[in-house]
Amino acid sequence: MNQKKLWTGMICLALSAALLLTGCGGKGGSDKSGGATSGGGSKSDVSSSASSADKSGQPVDYSKYNAYLDLADEIGGEIEPILEVYFSNVSFDPSFTVTGDYAAIKEAVEFYTPNTYLVEKALDYLDEEPAYPEADAALRDLGDSPVKVMEALNHLGSYMRFDEFEEDNLAKAREIHAELWSALQVYDANYEAFLAAFDILASQGEEDSLNQLLEEEEMILYHSLCLIRTSEDILNDVWSQIDAANTGEETVLPEIDMTNLSPLFDSLQTSHDSLTQALGSESEREKVEMFTGRVGDSALELYTSRANSLYSYMGSLAEALMAGTDYAEALLNASDAIGSMIDSYNNIL
Repeated sequence: MNQKKLWTGMICLALSAALLLTGCGGKGGSDKSGGATSGGGSKSDVSSSASSADKSGQPVDYSKYNAYLDLADEIGGEIEPILEVYFSNVSFDPSFTVTGDYAAIKEAVEFYTPNTYLVEKALDYLDEEPAYPEADAALRDLGDSPVKVMEALNHLGSYMRFDEFEEDNLAKAREIHAELWSALQVYDANYEAFLAAFDILASQGEEDSLNQLLEEEEMILYHSLCLIRTSEDILNDVWSQIDAANTGEETVLPEIDMTNLSPLFDSLQTSHDSLTQALGSESEREKVEMFTGRVGDSALELYTSRANSLYSYMGSLAEALMAGTDYAEALLNASDAIGSMIDSYNNIL
């Protein structure tokens, strides 16, 4: 895990988090997993209940997809952020050398929970249908290496939680570093390929979802997904330019070329306007079960607030980029807002 990966790799998933695919059972039933997360984050992994049948009208089982999604989320939203902090303060090599403030690692890892079952679940689906050739191959190469990384991070969290590192003069820190370094040998060589393969898979599912939602005239879901997708595309473009500008050790925030971004911001405006109109339509709201019944008004209010917040934060990002001012905070706020919007979207499926 080189420093460039540490800095930008986990952002790739974080800014696209995970929109659930729902369908019929398979192993463990319908497997509507616990919702999207912005950690990670994770590219857009999408569908709606409208996508729970294929063109033949037969139910589609998305259990395998969601198992892969959960693992991708765990890597991008939990493991990578911790590793980023760790290797910002400890040298990225077999020998243990503190290069920053070792105590700064505590906040990132002290409450970490190793969700090893997510790895086991994804691997359990590896040879199941449907086949996802690229993602399957990448997961096969990744194997159970995330489990070993999780276990090492759990040991690190326990070590940091009660400040044991201060009491033993970092004696145990060297042992944990050796364990983590060993675990990273397979993980680091393969995790990025798995995320990339899943990203492609998710993009394909996203396009199918948009088409299906439009055909079914589910306009709240359709315009919500357009808003999320366009926001992700904007952040992807910005991060790609940041990535390309950072070829050395020192992190820099370059001036952003707006050539491709300007039409995306225009599309964002259109998506938000269309979503606002759909949310204001009683006939459209009746298509979303969450917006009916006793909690309908409060659910609608919260959903509208999330959509407006995303639009506002993306607008602040546009202003900062066009003005040429420091846009780091605006970029992170926009990423968080996408994650919140995805959470809300998942909740109304």
